[in-house]
Amino acid sequence: MLIVSANMGQGHNATGRALEDAIRRRWPDATVRWVNALERLGPGFEGLFQRIYVANVESVPWLYEFFYAAIWRIPWFAAASRWFTAAWCGRRLAKPVAEFAPDLVLSTYPMGTAGLAWLRRKGKAPAPIGAWVSDFAPHPFWVYGAADLTMVMHDVAVAPALRSSPSAHVGVSAPPVRAVFRPGDQTAARHELGLPPDAFVPLVSCGSLGFGEIETTVRELLAADPSVAPIAICGRNDAAAARLRALGEPRLHVVGWTDQPERYTLAADVVVTNAGGATSLEALACGRPVLMHRPIAAHGKANARLMAAAGLALVSTKDGELAATVRGLLAEPERLKEMAEAIARHCETATPLVEALESLVTAPLNPPTQRLRPEDALFVHVTTPEVPQQVGAVLLFDPKADGTPVTHADAEHLLAATPGLRTRLLPGSGLWRARWQEDPGRTSADVLTSVRVGPEAPLDEALTRQMDAFFSEPVSPEHPVRARLVTGIEGEQGALLIALHHAASDGIAVISALVGQARGKEPLAPAAVPRRRGWWRRRPNATLGASHAPNATLGASHAPNATLGASGAPNAALGASHAPNAALGASHAPNATLGRNETQPERSAVRTRLAGLAAPVRGALARVAGPVWHRLDRPVGPAAHSGTAEPAHSKRSSRNQAAELARGVWTLARAGAAPRVRWDKRIDSPQRHFARAHLAAPEVRKAARRAGVPTTNLVLALVAEALHRELGGTAPEQLRVLIPMSVRDTGTFRQLGNHTGAASVDLPTGPMSLSERVRATDRMLSDQVGRGAPRAGNAVVRVLGILPPALHRRAAKLVYRGTWFNVIASVLPGARSPVVLNGALVRTVYPVLSLAPGVPVAVGIMTWADRFTVCITVPAGQEERGDRLAAAVVEAFGRV
Repeated sequence: MLIVSANMGQGHNATGRALEDAIRRRWPDATVRWVNALERLGPGFEGLFQRIYVANVESVPWLYEFFYAAIWRIPWFAAASRWFTAAWCGRRLAKPVAEFAPDLVLSTYPMGTAGLAWLRRKGKAPAPIGAWVSDFAPHPFWVYGAADLTMVMHDVAVAPALRSSPSAHVGVSAPPVRAVFRPGDQTAARHELGLPPDAFVPLVSCGSLGFGEIETTVRELLAADPSVAPIAICGRNDAAAARLRALGEPRLHVVGWTDQPERYTLAADVVVTNAGGATSLEALACGRPVLMHRPIAAHGKANARLMAAAGLALVSTKDGELAATVRGLLAEPERLKEMAEAIARHCETATPLVEALESLVTAPLNPPTQRLRPEDALFVHVTTPEVPQQVGAVLLFDPKADGTPVTHADAEHLLAATPGLRTRLLPGSGLWRARWQEDPGRTSADVLTSVRVGPEAPLDEALTRQMDAFFSEPVSPEHPVRARLVTGIEGEQGALLIALHHAASDGIAVISALVGQARGKEPLAPAAVPRRRGWWRRRPNATLGASHAPNATLGASHAPNATLGASGAPNAALGASHAPNAALGASHAPNATLGRNETQPERSAVRTRLAGLAAPVRGALARVAGPVWHRLDRPVGPAAHSGTAEPAHSKRSSRNQAAELARGVWTLARAGAAPRVRWDKRIDSPQRHFARAHLAAPEVRKAARRAGVPTTNLVLALVAEALHRELGGTAPEQLRVLIPMSVRDTGTFRQLGNHTGAASVDLPTGPMSLSERVRATDRMLSDQVGRGAPRAGNAVVRVLGILPPALHRRAAKLVYRGTWFNVIASVLPGARSPVVLNGALVRTVYPVLSLAPGVPVAVGIMTWADRFTVCITVPAGQEERGDRLAAAVVEAFGRV
């Protein structure tokens, strides 16, 4: 075991000694070696850092406060400081770490943790890394995601730690002090030290360096009450000890340096300190409340705030406040008892040191973070407390053959394939892009709850009540998947409600994963991400299911019948490509070169040399805009040097795709703002209502054939008719509907993430007959798809991802709101054949869509077995509108 600490006072070393004691108890034969991080920085640096620290605390605390505030408030300054510190310390620690080759590395000093994190990122620290924050309040120099476990001192410290590094694995440690610091007999301790048994004894300790106004503190305690008998431990501050002894106060017990501070802590009623480091942790381990008096600058004040918030300390900052606090405790001894009970609860629930060390050895390493694709990050950026971006599904199960309902174990098995189950979303900041991180320990059992509503609860009433309650509670980035199994529905039916953050996946991947799991297919999993070896190497788009196959593209199909719902294939989606090389750009044909005429070798040679010169430029552009223009970095291989001409049909295909993209972008650009609609667009909370309906699929297909339109276009025409009925005389001639459309191909059909484009279609909602509305809807949809709108929308979202993080976030909020569309509607392909989960037939599936800011209606439609299911999302308070829309869709279909 390797312990990395520093001689900056004795607090960091005290924590290291506590960890070594725990190691000896768990692994008696372990070899333990210490490394002084400050000493490793080079000759003279240890003394320099010690003098700077002392000067900051005693002489220029304002400078210390400025730096401490800056690392919290100025992201670029914190990032630059952390990077410099980590690189400097990491290089200096590389040699001792490599020579000792430890099985476990523990750090108790911020710069040591920074260096170890740098070594991990460079692949030079394969052993588990644990970091113990010996202060009560962590700060950005303490916490790094590359460490496998960061232990803080209380639950209230977890949030600041994750704010410092969202990808960190943070736990709450029992006080990391030597085993001698434990609750004991106060009377015996006082007798041994010659202290009065009935006095109120405050222990004044300001750390090994004796910081602070010790004499003023002691005088204030002596003046508080005649029953107060202070103990003053001055550490290595001999001058302060001498001045206190000169007071000649018989009630005062002065101690210089001591190797047995636990004796004095046990004898005390409270511990008075000003830093909140090791002294406070030792007090808590002995069950003694803490009085933080005139806390030192920066981390001392931060420690005081958190300890007070946890109910473990009282804070005084001005003259007379400490004496008043002591008099208050003497007058109300129950307050002291309550603080002692809070300390006892904390010590009982916190993780013991041995247990934390064992978890470091046995648990997997903390996974690295990976960048979200722009399509996925969009939904992180546009999320607000009132408009959370979560999608989901509701699966209704028939009872099994023996009459029993679907079980909790069945639901756990199905949920194991849910996209995003084992991920954490990291929203990022003004400097850092949104990322995601695997949580390998999470299982479907962690996200699934169960409720029984019956016996024999009516289906519609029970399902509506459960859906409204469940989906009104947003998922969090930390836990992007939730599920609930509902049983007790009439006829022993069951329902599984699944909600997930929209950044984790789109609807097609969710349904595909669940159907695949029920049928025994391999679950979806994020692609492995190779480590970058240098800036010049193009990094794969390591994301929630980004495709790296050469045919994984934006994927609009050139097949004449490629329309949403026109095909009987399960992945037949509007704009989905099934051509093997459908790519945005030129062909991947192996003989593609810059040459046109292989009968002109001289010209071909010149072009080949130009291609070689242009390759670095193409590579640089591809690294910046690779997700969109990924054809720019095609390699110049042997075939290129042969001078073989690119096939004419491939070049025509590339030109056609470029033209289609240009048309799509122009279509989006000239669409302008959405029509104004006179309805309530307020969305004041995440509370939602869900109205449901279903249509007989065979009848829908017959009606579509009679009308000569695809089934999807027919269903969207029914939605347009329902919107017209709802708005009545105030209905505009057209209503802008955002229709997400899949751009998945055969290589990306079952991958995680959002592989969608969108068409903003102006559905006809003015006065007209239903047959005219069906024809007009078909024309408008065909026009949008024919102009490449889905691919263009996907490309625009990807291009926005090139922007700096802060601008990307603003741009996402600008484009995804009610200014540009009035309604969201999505038609999802489902299973045509029966899906059975351990004997329980999945009778129906309802897709659940999220709203957008300023968009109060979302309509999800799915083909499932013998029916088209419809689920309409509206804000709470607008339940009647949702119910009317669902009923109007059914009524309109009856007229068709």
